[in-house]
Amino acid sequence: MDLMLRGKAVLVTGGSRGIGRAIALDFAAEGASVAICARDQGRLEGALADLRALGGPSLALRADLFEAADCRRAVEETATAFGRLDILVSSASTNVSGTVLTAGDEQLMERVMGKTLASIRLSRAAVPHMRRAGGGRVICIGGTSSRVPAGATLPSGLGNSALCNFVRHLSDEVARDGITVNVVHPYFTKTDRYPERVAARSRQRGISPAEAEASFAAEFPIGRVVEPSDIAPLVLFLASPHASAITGQAIAVDGGAVRWVAY
Repeated sequence: MDLMLRGKAVLVTGGSRGIGRAIALDFAAEGASVAICARDQGRLEGALADLRALGGPSLALRADLFEAADCRRAVEETATAFGRLDILVSSASTNVSGTVLTAGDEQLMERVMGKTLASIRLSRAAVPHMRRAGGGRVICIGGTSSRVPAGATLPSGLGNSALCNFVRHLSDEVARDGITVNVVHPYFTKTDRYPERVAARSRQRGISPAEAEASFAAEFPIGRVVEPSDIAPLVLFLASPHASAITGQAIAVDGGAVRWVAY
């Protein structure tokens, strides 16, 4: 299938690592112009080198998306560099956990500010560019903790639930402009934090790292942990003209692990 993404201008936040990086590289491989933003300059430079190796226009922006000004700047510098902005992928996130009784106010708000409010601010800045282009795509990455409260996932659950509510609102506001807005829900994914999680489970359960890794894989009906490269194809499809009738939706890429049914 030709996704018809060649020449599209894309901004991927959190594009220096993990899921965001996989998404950015797949867009570049399809011939899109890709900007990435993140806080870590070293990781940004490494990801930018990989993007440039694919041959298309690319840009790396150091930005702190907790700051409203940096959200606007990331969008404006992308649109200026590429002459337009067609697709926003809001993938940046923070790694914070806790329960009702253990998470402090700052921990709870970190996820809401760093995920939900950042996505709102980025979208506000991006929509005018998409309207001028005659349409566009906003795709937010937010995990399945929004669907299934479990363990110490309260901060991410709050942020991701709010993200889904925001996406539903925005999708209604901009649908007639030819702009679709959706959420992609990853479950636990084998990002660069995966080795730490394997080591932690190994210590907690008193088992070998190999046994810990096997226990993670056993949580997935597909028999393996989902990879960032499993997430990216759905994002690219939602960004393509083929998905013009899909908006206001939250779609999981979870390897069948989340036991959740909605009608």
